[in-house]
Amino acid sequence: MSVVDSLPARPLNPQELVQLNAAEALELAVPIEDEGRASGLLVAAETWVKGLAFEADAESWTVVETVPLDGETERVDALQACERAILRFRGDDPDEMTAANAPGTYQPTPDDE
Repeated sequence: MSVVDSLPARPLNPQELVQLNAAEALELAVPIEDEGRASGLLVAAETWVKGLAFEADAESWTVVETVPLDGETERVDALQACERAILRFRGDDPDEMTAANAPGTYQPTPDDE
């Protein structure tokens, strides 16, 4: 079963991310969002990094980028490439992303202040 096949047909909650990180097949699974449910994931194994995005209309996850770790590509560069691919898949321009408009950026409400 592939990583995508093992994911539920919805964004992941924080506990599910913890479980995904504990999977033996993966070395790393992190959301691109800062908080809440994850609909963009970066997953890494020994030889690759994948960018996954949840498609609400299709109610499924899609691999939007795979970067092999072949000795020429550093893991951090592969993670960044996959994050950029997820943002483009969502219709965002990665070059225009800032801390203020990044996915999942915390917006305080009057109750939080």
